[in-house]
Amino acid sequence: MARKITSEERRILLENPELVMFDPHPALKTQRISFSKAVLLPAAAGIAVLLCGMLFPGIVHSHPVLFAGFGCAVLLLAAGVAAVRFLKPDDGMIRTAEKNHYVRQLEILLPEEPECRIAHILQVTYEKAEGVWLMNGTEEPFGYGSYVNVFRIEPDTDLAVITDGTAFWAFVRQDSKTESIYDQGSS
Repeated sequence: MARKITSEERRILLENPELVMFDPHPALKTQRISFSKAVLLPAAAGIAVLLCGMLFPGIVHSHPVLFAGFGCAVLLLAAGVAAVRFLKPDDGMIRTAEKNHYVRQLEILLPEEPECRIAHILQVTYEKAEGVWLMNGTEEPFGYGSYVNVFRIEPDTDLAVITDGTAFWAFVRQDSKTESIYDQGSS
C-alpha cells in the first residue's frame, strides 16, 4: 500500500543520498557549451586570417594560393577543435556527482510529495540488474540497470520504493537512518 513520505523522511533521503538507488541521468547535463560558444573559436580564427590579409597586403598579393591555403587550414583546425570540445561530455561534472553520491541530481528529481511503497523481493538476477517483486499483491518485474548508489538487493526481503507514480523511481537501502521509512511504509 502506498503512502506519502513525510518532510522529515524526505530530508533524511537528501542528507543520505548514498542510501538511495535511483537513475540520475534525467538531471545530468553533460553538454555545458552552447552553440554560440562552439562558433566562437572558428569565428575568431576567420577574423584573425582576415586581419592578417589586411595588415600584410604585399604578402597576400605575392603568395595568394599560400595565403588561401593557410587561411583554410586555420579555419578547419579551429572548427575541428570546437567540434571536439562540443561533442566531448563534461567528465568533471560526472566525477563530482559520483563523489557526492548524486545528491544534486536527487534534489532535482525527488518530488515534493513522493509515495513510499514496500515491495517484497521474490527474485533478483544481479547480472542483468533486474528482478521480480511482490507489490500490492501483484508480482511485477523491476530493473535498476541505469541506477547509481547501487546496493545489493536480496531475495525474500523488503525494499522501500519511492516514486511519483510516473517518472521517478528510487529504492531505499534498509539502514538505521531509514528505519522510519520501512516501519511506516509497512503499516
